[in-house]
Amino acid sequence: MKKKNLFLTKKQLSSLSTTINEAPIDYGDRPERMDPTLQGKIERGEFPGAGSEAYPEVDPQGVANTFEELISSKRFKDVVEKVKHYTGVENVTPGTFGQLQQMLMASVQRIFQIEAQNKEQLEELAVKIVREDMSIPEDALQFDAKIVGMGEIDMSGMNPGGQQQQQQQQQQDSEEEAMEEFEDFDIEKQKRRFLNQLIQGASKKGHYMFHMVDEELNRINPDLINLYGVMMSLNDLVYWIMPDETTMMMAQSGSGMAGKEEVDPDTDPPTVKARGITFPVLVHELIKGVMEVLATQGLPDDPRQAQMVMDAEDTLTSEVWDLRLGPVIWEKFRESYPFDLMQDDKKEIQNYLFSEFARMDAKEMFRLAKEILANSDRGKEELKRIVEEIIEEMKKSDYEDSQPVDYGDDSDVLEPPAAPQNVPAPQTQSIDLDMDTILEKIFSQGMESLTPQELQFLRKQSN
Repeated sequence: MKKKNLFLTKKQLSSLSTTINEAPIDYGDRPERMDPTLQGKIERGEFPGAGSEAYPEVDPQGVANTFEELISSKRFKDVVEKVKHYTGVENVTPGTFGQLQQMLMASVQRIFQIEAQNKEQLEELAVKIVREDMSIPEDALQFDAKIVGMGEIDMSGMNPGGQQQQQQQQQQDSEEEAMEEFEDFDIEKQKRRFLNQLIQGASKKGHYMFHMVDEELNRINPDLINLYGVMMSLNDLVYWIMPDETTMMMAQSGSGMAGKEEVDPDTDPPTVKARGITFPVLVHELIKGVMEVLATQGLPDDPRQAQMVMDAEDTLTSEVWDLRLGPVIWEKFRESYPFDLMQDDKKEIQNYLFSEFARMDAKEMFRLAKEILANSDRGKEELKRIVEEIIEEMKKSDYEDSQPVDYGDDSDVLEPPAAPQNVPAPQTQSIDLDMDTILEKIFSQGMESLTPQELQFLRKQSN
């Protein structure tokens, strides 16, 4: 009998490795599958942000080999579950894609019909829920929000990030020039990429915030809630079941543009301008605009360098990937927040926390991000410390703003301090003072309008 070889050859090991890596996306026992070309790019790390210094290692006992595969698995599962919830379709597979496409088109058409008669009310409602949910003070930001028609999104100023050879060469030349001028260009790009994932992740929740105003929406039309759910869940699904090349072509051409936001920093206060083809999209763009304002702390101080970083990373094709993976990254980020930060009276502090995180040195930010995304106690403790520092700073600022100018005496009326001893007081012009004139001045202009001589005269008369 031929003796069996107990050790694998190099060829067998290679074959085994290939077999193991065929399905690093964890589908569990579910029949749903993402597009193969998209899955392949995730497995090979061929997308913007792959291999980020902010990503932690994953459990080697799990199916996923990388953090990107892990969060892709979770996000795809979440998207499929939402589709099932809103559509009632149990198997989201190629056999039901035709049915789902018809449901998507029907929901969009019906939404357009309903919203056309209620645009102004919905625009005001979008601003209201964003301002309240994010605790935006009235004097901090102003909003310009509009629901617009398909094809009415202004594409000017958008960086498509196309894949054509000429565009690739121009991008490469631009980045080489930036690296020569800007020593930290590469790491600042990585930082901006990660912050963009957080921004898109945070703003993605806007797609489903219509549940926060269900009473108002039901008064407009009781069908709106479910129509929004069908439309937004199927819109999310498209990002995962459509061939990635098709999605990228749509992004580069702008044909899939459903919304846009920009920030005008020259107004007082700054203005978040948002446009969306429907109410949920408008809410998404408003949140994105607010997050952009908070994230400006993360850009280089030099305006030219900041623009170089944004030109390199703020592209439509990169945004597609941010929309795919950002929600899970933001979810994990939020899970590390101190519990009491979720209370209504603490929501404003969440904005300060994100801004403080964004302004960190890139390497320090990546170090903390790894801890947060790994759900470590160390990451939670560090966020708690930052929150405590923010609260103390806010208390100190509020206390200083609330204090009157105290000149050190115990009288009810504050007055300038007495001239130092042995230093003659400055000579003042002699003024004829009388009680009636002073009282009239107090009633018409207030106590603070009195001169030192008038205050002194008033005290003498009172004694």
